[in-house]
Amino acid sequence: MKGYKEITDEIISKLKSGTIPWRQTWVSGLPANAISKQPYRGINIWLLDNGKYQSNLWLTFNQTKQLGCSVNKGEHGKPIVYWQITERLQKDELGEESRDKIPFMRTYTVFNIEQTTVKFETGTKEFDPITKAQEIIDGYADRPEIVTGEPSYSPESDKVKMPSMSAFDSADEYYSALFHEFSHSTGHEKRLNRNIKNHFGSDPYAEEEVICEMSASFLSGIVGIDIYNKIIDNTTAYIQHWSQRFADNEKLIVSLSSKAQKSSDWILGNRSIFDNQTQ
Repeated sequence: MKGYKEITDEIISKLKSGTIPWRQTWVSGLPANAISKQPYRGINIWLLDNGKYQSNLWLTFNQTKQLGCSVNKGEHGKPIVYWQITERLQKDELGEESRDKIPFMRTYTVFNIEQTTVKFETGTKEFDPITKAQEIIDGYADRPEIVTGEPSYSPESDKVKMPSMSAFDSADEYYSALFHEFSHSTGHEKRLNRNIKNHFGSDPYAEEEVICEMSASFLSGIVGIDIYNKIIDNTTAYIQHWSQRFADNEKLIVSLSSKAQKSSDWILGNRSIFDNQTQ
């Protein structure tokens, strides 16, 4: 499908350039629409990494025109995903009618406001990132118990192991690691019920790790802390593996991003939105 291929090609391009999208740090905040100020979600987070831009604000060509401005000559935008819902009328064996909601994906092109003549003031954070990170931890309503040990999550006992904060080089690393392990816990059968009981090195194990890296990145970006990156012995092999996996399955990166978004939503307590999610 054209939309999935376009999005997948963009992610593969980033990987081949040596950038692992889900390990980005959003210094100016998660990407958001310049007009609505609503943050982008799911796969769009990885498509709109700030890169060379200081601003995290984006808008479409038409939105730029609506503001009486223009896109600078020679600028190229980035694709984003937008989901729409259509309804299909169904009849059962008894002739009773029902309507099925069917999501379909569309792609749009957006530009960073620095690529346009639009002028926006750059906002500044007015909160303590560590305080906000702890608020997320405390606000995880059905969170697992935290016990002392090397960072890990056990689905059997539904417990997260974490060393003390002093064992990390910074509070940022502590919270990012905790976000990662909490993200694993959202896959428990009593929560989002993902397939999380897999042996090391298997494809499902690798997919779960990426989901949790993404989820931790969402949460870290929200509070403005540096994401915690696990040390990969062979980053080149890691990049080649995921480049091939995405090339073989064009829907995979969108699917993993959606699961990561749901994981972070669960931790944040955004349960009511699940009924309306289309990914």
